[in-house]
Amino acid sequence: MLAFIKGIVLHQGIGYLLLECGGIGYKITLPETIVCHAQDQATFFLHEVVRENERELFGFTSIGQLELFWKLLNVSGVGPRSGQKIVFSDETDHIKAKIMAGDVVSLTHIPGIGKKTAQKIILELKGVLAEEPLMNIGDLDAVEALVGLGYSRRDAQDALFELEETDTENRIRAALKRLSRSS
Repeated sequence: MLAFIKGIVLHQGIGYLLLECGGIGYKITLPETIVCHAQDQATFFLHEVVRENERELFGFTSIGQLELFWKLLNVSGVGPRSGQKIVFSDETDHIKAKIMAGDVVSLTHIPGIGKKTAQKIILELKGVLAEEPLMNIGDLDAVEALVGLGYSRRDAQDALFELEETDTENRIRAALKRLSRSS
C-alpha cells in the first residue's frame, strides 16, 4: 500500500494532481484549495483505495490528517471522499474538538455530511478521540501534572488545548489559570 509520495507536479486538474515520482505519474485526489496552491514539488501522505475495477489515491498534507481520515473511514456511512472533505474542512485539532464537543451543526456544514452521518461520527469517534494521547511529550507531562493535582484527565487536556506557551512549566501555569477560572 502506498502511504507517502514526494515528486514533481506534472498537471493540476479539477480535484486532482498528477505527480511524477521515479518516472511514474500518480493521480492524487485532493481538494481544489490544495491543488491550486501546489508548487513544482509536492509531498503528500496517501491512502490507497482499491476497488474491483479501479485504484484511487487520496492525498493529505500531514500525518495527522491521514490518521483522522483513517478513523473517519471506520464510521459506517463515511467513505473516502466524504472523509477527505471532513479532514480538509478545518485544522485537524479543531475537527477533533468539534467531534469531542458533539458539534453536529459544524459537521453538517460540510458538503455531503447530513445530520445522521454527523451524529454517527460523533457517537463512534468521541470515545476514540478521548482516549487518544496528546502528540506533544510536554503535553503528556503537563496532563500528568494536572491529574496529580486532582483534575480529571479530560479537564486537563481541555485546559491545555491551543495554549501558546511552549515549555511544559508555563503550559501547566496557563492551564491552572484556565481551570481556576472555570471552577
